[in-house]
Amino acid sequence: MITEITFPGKLPGNNGPGGLLRMHWRKRNKIRDTWVWFIKSKTKNRHLGPVKFELIRYHCRQELDFDNLVSTGKIPTDCLVLAGVIIDDKPAIIQEREYRQVKVKRLEDQKTVILIEDIL
Repeated sequence: MITEITFPGKLPGNNGPGGLLRMHWRKRNKIRDTWVWFIKSKTKNRHLGPVKFELIRYHCRQELDFDNLVSTGKIPTDCLVLAGVIIDDKPAIIQEREYRQVKVKRLEDQKTVILIEDIL
């Protein structure tokens, strides 16, 4: 089974004025709670075993360095667990991870796509 969830806009990375390192915990928790409901509204799929996690960030400005790109997956993976899509975000469950960036021309085309695929 493959689950695809598309978040409008970009998810925050670690750095920058809207980044996770400078974000107040209440704001981060509010984002998390909003995304949990967003995920629940987009899918009823449940992955009960090992999965492959793929995050694709569509952006129109500067690319993130790799460690900052990987950090954009922190809140969404927590939300996937809270929404019940995956059972945990530990390495025994998310056995494969892939992070990519794709340059787009317009701000309106910015989005973040998350793919979760069962590993058999």
